[in-house]
Amino acid sequence: MVASVGRALSGTRLRWQEPAVTFAAASILCIAILPPLAHVGGDLLGSTDALALLSESRLWWLLARSVFLSLTVTLLALAVGVPLGVLLARASLPLARLLFAAHLSVVFLPPFLPALGWFHLFGRQGFFGSELSAGLLFSDAGVVLVLALCFTPIITALTAIGVRGVEPSLEEAARLVGSPLRAATLVLVPCAAPAVVLGAIVVFALAFSELGVPMFLRVDVYPAVVFARLGGMDFAPGEAAIFVLPLIVVALALFGLERRFAGRRAVAVLGSPAHAREPLFRSHPVTFALASVAALASVLPLLSLAAQMRRARLDEVWRWTGDSAWNGLRASALAAVLMTLVAVVLGRGLARRSASSGWLDGLATLAFILPSSIVGVGIVGAWNRPATNWLYASFGILVVGFVARYSAVATRAFAAAVAQVPVSLEEAARTVGAGYLRRLGLLAAMTRRELVATFVFALVFALRDL
Repeated sequence: MVASVGRALSGTRLRWQEPAVTFAAASILCIAILPPLAHVGGDLLGSTDALALLSESRLWWLLARSVFLSLTVTLLALAVGVPLGVLLARASLPLARLLFAAHLSVVFLPPFLPALGWFHLFGRQGFFGSELSAGLLFSDAGVVLVLALCFTPIITALTAIGVRGVEPSLEEAARLVGSPLRAATLVLVPCAAPAVVLGAIVVFALAFSELGVPMFLRVDVYPAVVFARLGGMDFAPGEAAIFVLPLIVVALALFGLERRFAGRRAVAVLGSPAHAREPLFRSHPVTFALASVAALASVLPLLSLAAQMRRARLDEVWRWTGDSAWNGLRASALAAVLMTLVAVVLGRGLARRSASSGWLDGLATLAFILPSSIVGVGIVGAWNRPATNWLYASFGILVVGFVARYSAVATRAFAAAVAQVPVSLEEAARTVGAGYLRRLGLLAAMTRRELVATFVFALVFALRDL
């Protein structure tokens, strides 16, 4: 009895830990996200007279073009990624893991690099180049194909994870009354739908924000209008704030779709444990060929770049880049550490259905969905001031930008891992008097592999922006 009373008193004394740690994580997130958003909102409210800038018809044509290109990329990625995800998750394929890894390799690079690789293959002077191939590459169709090849692995991976977590009994029941294809289309894909929807929203957001590939392939898109007012000759941050208004409308619509059709349900689907079972599809030369083509489509532009690197003088490359590579790497690493720390707290809360973590996840998701040009405008306006010049003039401003942009990625990744840990384990630790920090440490220990993966995931997304 004395021991139980002692545990109760210990639990009472340690109640401050959870709100204090949650407040610290929320502070990191809010300091990174809220000042840029507040600055953009203030500029919009204080510049109503400048709304006449949006009356140009070309702006709306560029916006419609950007939405159409992004939607086409998303639909193409879904058309390829969903069947491929089911195939790689539930088919008996030789070298399946190798093919999956090769297919995913392109996700970890900025889309500009695969675009450059395709240029060396199909540009006028490329290995397979001709006037026809160059004309196709430097067009709307070229932008769609390059971005679809870059982002399809996101759909593939999320579909595969969702499909692997489907309850085996549902799949077995479907197989009793129908073919494997029917079981996949009527059971597996619908059960994994929240993960697929999340993937579609991520792909649309990334495609809509992408600027490097359209600029390289000489295709005008709406984000270039904002960039021209921030990084071009016509430096006008005030006009940039006005031009982001249509982007905000698109982003809010996308955010509403994410909350309605994905949200916590996507975390639950992605957090379902993978079940061992017999393959749904048998190995077949056609399925192996399809998986091989998908892997080759990701690897081919990278091999093209590797071939070009053999001709380059690396000493000249390093001299030209100077300290930028090191600054970018340390900024990405520090941002990944902060995002992982935030993810441990908020990811755990999100998986355990904490209301505060849900709201903070919504804020992080909104910052991720917003085009990077909006975040860029806000960061310039919020931090480019005499009082904060010490931050703005250092690599720390990159850390702020990365944390603002990609915290949602780390939080969702770790939340999916926590969802696989039974709540009863935490309750047992609470029963014996373990405080919040102790339970959080135990949870991190049980998910240490996933925790490392969360850090790597955050680091990769940050490096993609460099």
